[in-house]
Amino acid sequence: MKGLFNLVIALSIITPVTVFFGYIIMDEGDQFTTEHYMVTALSTVPFIFALLVKFLMSGAEK
Repeated sequence: MKGLFNLVIALSIITPVTVFFGYIIMDEGDQFTTEHYMVTALSTVPFIFALLVKFLMSGAEK
């Protein structure tokens, strides 16, 4: 179970970075927009949930 959480956390760290740079590439390097920042911020939500679930499950494993 611990390995699964580490995998989810690793993937959820990579996702916002990928979205951030993917958006720049799709927009052909134009100025950043509020939409760009919103999409990047929303892609961090899985990371927050993964950390929350890991924290809640850490007490159950003991």
